[in-house]
Amino acid sequence: MVAINLTRLNKELDALLQKYDSPQAFHKQLHHFLSFYHQYAHRQHKDSIPESFMRQYNLPKQIMPQLELTLRTKAHTSPEESFALIEELWNDEYFEARDLACFLLGQQKTEHASKVMAIVEDWLSQPQDRAVVASIFDKAIVGVLNTTPEMVSQLIKSLLSSKEIRRQNWGLIALNVFLPKASSNDLPMVYNLIRPFIAQSDLMVQARLTDLVEALAKRSPGEMAYLLKEVLADTEGAEIEQRLRRYLDFFEDDFSESIHAAIKAHAKVRLKPFSDG
Repeated sequence: MVAINLTRLNKELDALLQKYDSPQAFHKQLHHFLSFYHQYAHRQHKDSIPESFMRQYNLPKQIMPQLELTLRTKAHTSPEESFALIEELWNDEYFEARDLACFLLGQQKTEHASKVMAIVEDWLSQPQDRAVVASIFDKAIVGVLNTTPEMVSQLIKSLLSSKEIRRQNWGLIALNVFLPKASSNDLPMVYNLIRPFIAQSDLMVQARLTDLVEALAKRSPGEMAYLLKEVLADTEGAEIEQRLRRYLDFFEDDFSESIHAAIKAHAKVRLKPFSDG
């Protein structure tokens, strides 16, 4: 592991900041900087699943946060230069460059919200590495989410209404990011958006949906329990019972028992024709 000399690190970060207005020069200097801190001797376990399937540096954890901190003010106050640099970094084959592009996009002021969302929608129009998608929703839309969340909700609706499972998954990820900022008035919209996904059995969306159900169960357990029972009543088959059983641990005893009772009643009705002979 490279020993981090704070004096040297600060000088290198300042050198990068000085090249902010020259995208190609910044890009070249960025790779020189990241290469220096790359931990060549450190290898991940062969069975571990990588965060990203793009090319990636193996960096000490504090490097990228320090870089973002150094660039934050410049990104916020120099939009023209920022958008040029974002475009330059986005075309890089390394995850760190795209992650940094997402961070810079998320620092733009409210008056650039429409441009920010247009860029995000363009990025999401193509298949993306899963870690890059996470960066888009964790970093690139953070400014818009704080100031004009309705733009984010429109993006979410567009993604969830897509016929592509990939985009539906992205919509569920985005909805999880949106939820902490959502007001009580937004919750009916959230419930309406996720209702069809609770009813469907496609395994490709279930992992993302489970995270969302857990978050909603913590925020509004009564309403979420009611929604699950409603979907259960409207959906045939044993698969919906199995899915709802996976959600029981997200609720305190009263709500969990209520959902479990509804599952048992659903199963009883489903099996009745067979027992009647």
